[in-house]
Amino acid sequence: MSAVIVFTEGDPWFINSRNWGVILERIMVAVQPEDRRSFDWFLNETGLDFPSIEPASRNSVARMVLSIVEELQVELSVKAKWDVAASGPYYGDLVSKLRNEIDVNPADGGALDG
Repeated sequence: MSAVIVFTEGDPWFINSRNWGVILERIMVAVQPEDRRSFDWFLNETGLDFPSIEPASRNSVARMVLSIVEELQVELSVKAKWDVAASGPYYGDLVSKLRNEIDVNPADGGALDG
């Protein structure tokens, strides 16, 4: 089974469920416990759906996910001893898509930043 991230603009991004589980777990750790239920309708084990997020919150959610994915990139490259300059960053396409999501949605004051 796989998971998908659907963006406000552009093509979706797919990942296997095991790797998505790692990302999802870290996202939920970053979210305040009292806010976790509000994430259920756009974020779960099948993926993340930006169009389902309140427009004013998309920017902060994208920033939070981006920071988590960037952390994972560093951890995975060190663990696997990858040469990021030669092979490109792991999750590089996802990082680009998340940055675009931030760009297409106006800043909202970081209401959901973890």
